[in-house]
Amino acid sequence: MNKRTIKKLIILFSILAILSSWVTIFTSISFNPWFKINKNAFSDLGGGSYINGHPPPMFPFIYNVGMIITGSLIFIFSIFIAFYSRNVIEAIGGSYFSLSGIFLILIGIYHEGTYPHIFVSLWFFILASISIFILGISLIKIYRNRGLFLTIFPILAWIFSYFIPFSSTAETELYGILAIEISVLLYISTLWIKLILK
Repeated sequence: MNKRTIKKLIILFSILAILSSWVTIFTSISFNPWFKINKNAFSDLGGGSYINGHPPPMFPFIYNVGMIITGSLIFIFSIFIAFYSRNVIEAIGGSYFSLSGIFLILIGIYHEGTYPHIFVSLWFFILASISIFILGISLIKIYRNRGLFLTIFPILAWIFSYFIPFSSTAETELYGILAIEISVLLYISTLWIKLILK
């Protein structure tokens, strides 16, 4: 498989992962009208009950299977990043991103109401942030501005999260999801430019 094909696959699977995350969230919310972005956590859509402060979700498998699918797509495009890598640091960044994909899969398996849920949820965001930071470093010599942004952005995102008065866990998760997806789109833009030029 040549590098041009791998670049196309990275772009394809990263976009599919982003789309999968939102299709999962919006579909799950459509079946659970009690869900409020300013009161709940997205994970409430995948499990739990009144003990957890909300009604039992209808069709929780939609959210949980959706997380497994999205995590699998992240894992796939991350492995392709490691194969394509323009330097060793980029390969390491891709490897860390694949771990975040595994933890997103685990969120679907260990849904709300199970013991490991909080742990795997938190570490999904931590590992994704670490991978973005590493990918940013790998790009500094190739695309200086994008590389610097991706290096600094996850650090600033975590710092700002402590000062933003979020009303709910879902708002915090939304903030984290958008930060990750903006970073992914910026990263794949460096691949897209290469495809156009070549």
